[in-house]
Amino acid sequence: MLILLIFSVIILLILYIKNKYFTLRDHILGLSPHFLFGNVIQSGFVYGRSRAQIFEEYKQRYGDIFQFFFGPIRLIVVSNTTDVQHIFTHRNIYEQGYLFTEQFSVLFPSGFITLTGSKHKRHAAIAMPLFRRARIIDNFDLIVDCTDKLLSNWRISSSQHIHCDIVAQCQNLLLQIFGLISFDYDLEALDQDDPSKNELTKALHDFMSACELVLVAPRILGVMYTKLSRRHRRAKSIITRYIYQMIDNEMTASEESRAQRKRTCLIASLIASLQEDEEMEAKKSENEKKGLSRAEVLQEMLAFMIAGFETTSTALAWFIHFMSKYPHVQQKIKEELIKTGGEQDLTLNRLDSLVYLDCAINESLRYAPPADGTMRTLIADDRLPECGIHLHKGDNIFIPFYNLAHDERYWSIDPKLFYPERFLNEDKNHHLYALIPFGSGHRQCIGQDLARFELKVIIARMMQQVTFIDGGPTVNSGGHITSMTILPKNVGVGIEFA
Repeated sequence: MLILLIFSVIILLILYIKNKYFTLRDHILGLSPHFLFGNVIQSGFVYGRSRAQIFEEYKQRYGDIFQFFFGPIRLIVVSNTTDVQHIFTHRNIYEQGYLFTEQFSVLFPSGFITLTGSKHKRHAAIAMPLFRRARIIDNFDLIVDCTDKLLSNWRISSSQHIHCDIVAQCQNLLLQIFGLISFDYDLEALDQDDPSKNELTKALHDFMSACELVLVAPRILGVMYTKLSRRHRRAKSIITRYIYQMIDNEMTASEESRAQRKRTCLIASLIASLQEDEEMEAKKSENEKKGLSRAEVLQEMLAFMIAGFETTSTALAWFIHFMSKYPHVQQKIKEELIKTGGEQDLTLNRLDSLVYLDCAINESLRYAPPADGTMRTLIADDRLPECGIHLHKGDNIFIPFYNLAHDERYWSIDPKLFYPERFLNEDKNHHLYALIPFGSGHRQCIGQDLARFELKVIIARMMQQVTFIDGGPTVNSGGHITSMTILPKNVGVGIEFA
C-alpha cells in the first residue's frame, strides 16, 4: 500500500511538473516540448544550431509569436515590429529579462547590466555618462594605434597565407583597446610572441571562458563552476588584485592628473564615484545610497568588458568575412576613402564624412547581428497590440534581432541580399525596430556608441591599407557558432597590402 502511495505521488509530481514547465499554453503556437529537455533536442540546439537559425525556422512555421522551451524555461518569442515597439516603449511593464539577470548575476551580482530598480538607477547615473560621444572621441588616436599594430603583425605574413584565426585576431585587437580605454593598461594582447605571458591578459581570457559556460548553462551549474573551478577563482583573484591596485594608484595621483585621465580612462572616471565611507553607505537604504563601492567598481569593469569587447570583436570578424565575399563593397569603401583624402592620415572629420562605410557597417550588423536577441520579463499583465495575445506577469519575452532584420515586410530590398546601398536609398527610412543590433528602450546597450565608433575607426584604418581576399569555400564559409555572441564559424581570408 505504501509503495502504491509513493508511486502515485511520484506520478502526480511528474504530471504537475510536465503541466507547469513543459506544456504549451495561452493559445500561443509552438512545438510541444519534451519532458525535461524542452525544445533543445527537437530544434537541433544541442547539436550546434544557433538560436538565430532556430527562431527563423520557427517563425516561418508558427508565425510572429511562438513559444520555445530551453529545458523548463519558457520563452515567448515576439518577431513583429509593432509588438516589439510596444514592449520596448512600456518600461513600466517590461523589465530587464529575469533569466538574463539571473545568469549574469552569477558573475556580476552588482553589475549595471544585472540590476533593476533603485540600485540600477544609482549605477546608471554613474555609468551612462561614461559612454557619451564627447568622451568616446578622445580615444580616436588610441584605436588607430592599436589597429596599426595589428596591421604590422599581418604585414609580416606571406601574401599567400590564409588567415583562419580572424575571430581570435579581432578579439585580441578589441582586448588591447579595452585594456587601454578601461585601465590605461597595456595588456600586450597583440604581441606576436605570446600574449598569454601577461598575467592580467591570461586572467581575463580565463574569466571570459567561464562567462561562456555560465551564460549558457543552468544557473546552478554556473554557481557550482565559479565556486569550484580553481582556474576561474585564480583568474578572478588576479583581476581583483590588479584593479584594486589601479584604484589605489589613482587615489594617490594628483587631482590634475586624475582630471586628465578621466577624459579617456573608464576606471579613472569610476573612481571619482567611489564612496568615501563604504560601511556607512551600506547601512543606508538603496534610495539613499550614493556612489559605488570598490567591489561595485570591480564588477562594473568586468561587466563592461564582457558586454562590449565580445560584441564588437564579433561584429568586426563578420565584417571582414563579408568584405572578402563582396569585393565590390570593399572597393566602394576604398573609393570613398580616396575621395575624402587619399592616403592622408585618418582624422575625426574625415571619419564622419564616410557615409558609405556607415552603410556597410549597418548592413553587416543587419545581416549578421552579433547578439541573437534580448529578453524582457513582465512585471504586470499586458496584451500585445498587433497579435492580441494576452501576457502574464512573470512571462519571459525574447526579441530575436535576426528575425526582424531579415523580415521581407520591413525591407524594400530583399533582406537576404548583402546590399549596403539599401541604407542610401530604398531602405534609408526603414522601420526603427527592424534593425536593433544593440537592443532598444531603457535597457539597450549603453556602450553601443563606443562599439560603433571603434568599428568605424578600425575598419577605415584597415581599408586604407589592406584588401581582404576570399580564402575559399572550405575555410571561409561563414556559418554560426553560439557563444556569448553569434560568432562566424569559418572565416579564412587572404590579406593583401596596397
